[in-house]
Amino acid sequence: MNHGVSRQLFACAIIGLLLVPGGGASAQEGVKQPDIAGGDPASATRPLVRRSIGDAVTLAGGLSVRLNKALYREGEGVTVTVDVPREGYLNVLRISPDDVANVLFPNQYRSENRVPAGPFTIPGEQMKFDLVADKRQGATLVAAFLSQEPLDLYQSGVGERDEADKLKEAFAGLSANGRRQLEKLAARSFVAAPQAAPLLAGMTYELVCATGASCDAPDLTPISGSVPPEERLTPGILLEPEGERELQKSVWLRRVNDKGIRLTKLSEGFVPRLYNDVERYCSIGHGHLVRKAACDGSEKPALRRGLSEAQAEALLAEDLRRAQRAVTSLVTTNLNDAQYAALCDFTYNVGAAKLEKSTLLKAVNAGEHDRVPFQLRRWTMVHGKEHRGLKIRREREIALYFEGRPIPKSPPGDEELTPIDIRVGE
Repeated sequence: MNHGVSRQLFACAIIGLLLVPGGGASAQEGVKQPDIAGGDPASATRPLVRRSIGDAVTLAGGLSVRLNKALYREGEGVTVTVDVPREGYLNVLRISPDDVANVLFPNQYRSENRVPAGPFTIPGEQMKFDLVADKRQGATLVAAFLSQEPLDLYQSGVGERDEADKLKEAFAGLSANGRRQLEKLAARSFVAAPQAAPLLAGMTYELVCATGASCDAPDLTPISGSVPPEERLTPGILLEPEGERELQKSVWLRRVNDKGIRLTKLSEGFVPRLYNDVERYCSIGHGHLVRKAACDGSEKPALRRGLSEAQAEALLAEDLRRAQRAVTSLVTTNLNDAQYAALCDFTYNVGAAKLEKSTLLKAVNAGEHDRVPFQLRRWTMVHGKEHRGLKIRREREIALYFEGRPIPKSPPGDEELTPIDIRVGE
């Protein structure tokens, strides 16, 4: 049963050093939180379930999911391993290239999904089925979720049931309610302090090559994020001159924590091929700017071949350094890791020059953190129009800035609240 030019040179050097990550398989029998999980209505034609699950994984984070191979041919055996960091309730999903989601674990062969810490493999000894690569070419998303409280997406899943309401299916379909549960738990986890997160998550892609065709991993890797490539905004930090701000000799460049990196990746999305963004600038990966002009085929061969997600993440880390240097040099008060990461994401989006002249920076440097949410929420316009994607991004930055702490609900009486265009600034 089948369920079946220096920066560009540096960028190319990074690409050449990294390996393509792996992932297509089918199962064969044998406190009201802010809206930080929303999408863009313009993306209604894009795969809904894959996008929703991918965003939930990125918001929650904290799990490692790996496969036994990088690329597969039809019929090859597939093994999924989840590195479980703590005891909890494990659910594993697979979303096919045509956006159909099934619950891979728990299943009819093993219904108990409370698992101990350590590597957990599917299929395991108690699961009498094989997992093999599907005949469909493309990328199947494999996503794992580990919850602290009981969560069983198989029992609440979609499928034929008997008179006792017990599933007859070996593998259930993901229900709409199950998807909503994951979205809510992931949003809560992003807001919560790491040790209190109710959900951990991770994912990988099963990449299946067509019979007789060459395997091109970037070509198989799907575009992620809710905004089509031609509607994506150029990161403001990359529109500025490349000169980096000097740091004091005693100051080290501070890293952005994992949650901050996830926030930027989620906000920028991932495009494995060269594309022209909303400003008709040639870009790739997580918004990496190749040139301030349209793509014309003269790009470096390493970029024309496309990027894996690991390569794109390396480029993002290099681009993000400019935002890190700006925040480190401009902020004069002490920041915790979450506050620093939130400001780095903001600066990456709007640019260092905009941060430097902002009321937001004045509030941060004055230690008036209760003003930060209201100043961040001003930066939601682009080219004179309100942008829903920017509103969601600002709420995620606020959630990170106040990680594990209450977010102020009311601004000071004299607070300036006039909306700001990210391309104009104050």
